[in-house]
This record gives sequence, C-alpha cells and structure tokens, in this order.
Amino acid sequence: MKKWKTVGMSLMPVCVWLLLQILLSAGFSVFLVLLSVVFQNRGGLGGEILGYLQTQGVYILSCCINGIFLVIGIFWYRFLQKKEKNTEVRGMDAKSWLRLLLLGLCLQLAVSLLLFGAQMLFPKTMEAYGQVLESLGVNQPGIWSALYVGIFAPVTEELIFRGLTLKILCQSFSFSVANVMQALYFAVIHGNLVQGLYAFGIGLVLGKIVEKYKNLKGAVVCHFAVNVSGLLLGSVPLGPGGMAVGVVVLTGILVLLRDR
Repeated sequence: MKKWKTVGMSLMPVCVWLLLQILLSAGFSVFLVLLSVVFQNRGGLGGEILGYLQTQGVYILSCCINGIFLVIGIFWYRFLQKKEKNTEVRGMDAKSWLRLLLLGLCLQLAVSLLLFGAQMLFPKTMEAYGQVLESLGVNQPGIWSALYVGIFAPVTEELIFRGLTLKILCQSFSFSVANVMQALYFAVIHGNLVQGLYAFGIGLVLGKIVEKYKNLKGAVVCHFAVNVSGLLLGSVPLGPGGMAVGVVVLTGILVLLRDR
C-alpha cells in the first residue's frame, strides 16, 4: 500500500507542472483573442506586438510556465531534502563539468545517428517527429525558443524528474527501480514515440548522474549540453559519417577523462 501511495505522490510534480500549462495556456489564448479584437485591421506598434506574440508566444509562455514552476519546485525540493537523513554531496571539479558537457554532446550525436537510421526504416513516423521539432524551433531557433530549450527546459525537467520525482520514489523503492520509473515518466511526458524512446534512455543516464554526484547540477549541465547541441546540429549539415566519428571520438575522450 505504501508503494502505491509513493507512486501517486511521485506523479504530483508532473501534475502540478501540467496544471500550470493548462491554466496559463488558456489564459494566454484568451489574451491573444482580446488583442486580436482590439488591433484587428490595425497596423503600427499594436499590430507588431500582436504578430510577435502569435509567432513567439508559445516559447514566451513556456518560459513563464517553467519559471513559475521553478519557484514552487525549489521550495518543494528543499523540503524533501530536509527530510533525508543522508545529505552527502559530492564535489565537482572542472574535469567533472567538462565530462558532463561532452557526455551531453555524445548522447545527442548518438541519438541523431539512430534517428538517421530510423528515417530510412520508418519515414512516416519520422516525418511526424520532424514536425514536432519544427514546432519547437529546432530548425530555426529564435531567442525565446533557444532560451526555453537551452535553459528553462533542462533546469525545470531535471528538478521535476531527477529531483522531486526521483526523491519521492526512492522513499519506497530501490534507486534502480526508481530511476527506471522516473525515466519512464520522462519518456511519456514528451508525448510521441520517437522522443519518448530516446528520452527514456537519456533519463536513465541523467538519473545515474544524480546518484553519482548527489545533486542536480551535473544532470542539469548534461541536459543543457544535450539540448543546446541539438539546436546547433539542427543548423549544421553533419552527415551520418560525421555523427559516427563524433560519437567514437567523444567516447574515447570520456574514457580518458573518467575517474581513476
């Protein structure tokens, strides 16, 4: 019974995050409708503001939603930390930060290489996935989309899944089981099969980083590297050969930089 209660509690951070998305998205939609009525068939500054919000509003809204959740989530996370008996935190030196950044880039290259293969095997599925990436601004990143994908998403998602969710699950489950469960939540929240599959694998890696360093900083840095390199690779014509070479080279560097 206790384990089922823990599972229910572990879903609360995601539910709060989704509730914020629903409420603020609804409010923003009403706001846009009111603006369109006020500035209908009008040019000038008002029309420019309306046009900007219609094109960039989803990213601005996403940044606001995640910013609000961060305020809630940080207090929530600190509350859970106070309840823990073991609060050991492992120090991170420059080599650790470099290793995590390179690991994030390596993960992104490996995923991109796998997606290239999937493109040939499952073209229709990958076409739908491409539309998702386009909606996120990956192909033509702007200021707000880059801010969301590169900053707000890594910090908020790590706080939710490798922070709150993982801590709650570890109250009733072993770390290995809890890590698989949070990675599964992370996969499902992406909302499509392709992203869900690689998000699950990356979620497992990020969970192990949290276990190793006993804090969220390392996971945030690695997640940041994954997302930012994804934005950069979207505008760089790097073929499968280049991706494969990159994975091999980065893996070799990571082996050399491993803890002795």
